Amino acid sequence: MKRLFIILIVAIATVFISCSKSSDRDEDTTTNSCVDYAMGQSAVYDVFKIVHQAANSSKGIALINLLDTTSLFGCDTLIIDTTSNPMTIIIQFNGTCTGNNIIRTGSITATFSSKYDVLGCTTTINFSNYTYKGYTVGTGTIAYTYTGLAGSSPTYSYVINNVQIASNNKVMAFSGNQNLIISVGEATTTTTDDTYTISGSASGYTFAGNEFTATIDTDLTLLGNCEWVSTGMVTVTPENKNPRILNFGSGCDDKATVIIYSTEQEIVIP
Repeated sequence: MKRLFIILIVAIATVFISCSKSSDRDEDTTTNSCVDYAMGQSAVYDVFKIVHQAANSSKGIALINLLDTTSLFGCDTLIIDTTSNPMTIIIQFNGTCTGNNIIRTGSITATFSSKYDVLGCTTTINFSNYTYKGYTVGTGTIAYTYTGLAGSSPTYSYVINNVQIASNNKVMAFSGNQNLIISVGEATTTTTDDTYTISGSASGYTFAGNEFTATIDTDLTLLGNCEWVSTGMVTVTPENKNPRILNFGSGCDDKATVIIYSTEQEIVIP
């Protein structure tokens, strides 16, 4: 009887462990956290590109507008309110809208604490039924503040607050405190000729459920005409797992490499 009892306890424990492992959370050698972090990083700065171009192209939003338009891609509408305080722009994507090779739907609302190009202006961004590459961007906000020029390059303090991205009934969350410099292309209204330099940190949880932290070790480079981060290195650490070293490489593509336990793996970024 005692032997039977022991066998029963072992069987129950085995089932429990198996059930625990049946979830799709990262094991210590997987790269899910790096893939999801990289996608989230690109998504939150795609929003910056859109709002930055809209603000510089909408009469009255900035002190100096190089262009006055009501559409960025021809399949969207800019709804501009300069009479209210704070001023707002709604970027309404009309159905399925493709701009710079990315499909978007829904709308993005940006509010401005002052004229967009005035030192200290804070731009706050919210989403309504917004999708990016088929991912639903739901709750959470992005707020960035114009902190002045580094030489001739505009700089911004960029805060991402619990932006949630959903796909196939799974949700990831992305938060961060980062710094953005427009190092190339700041003199034009279009963002396709821009180059952004990004530093700072991020945190959140992945589609698999792992919490993670991420520290940018070598500044990220994001091109205005590229949907992925082009260069830079990041240490991504899933909760209770060993750090991963994420290297974005040296060009505009959806490939990156991850080093775990001195083993290098290639990943593909959505």
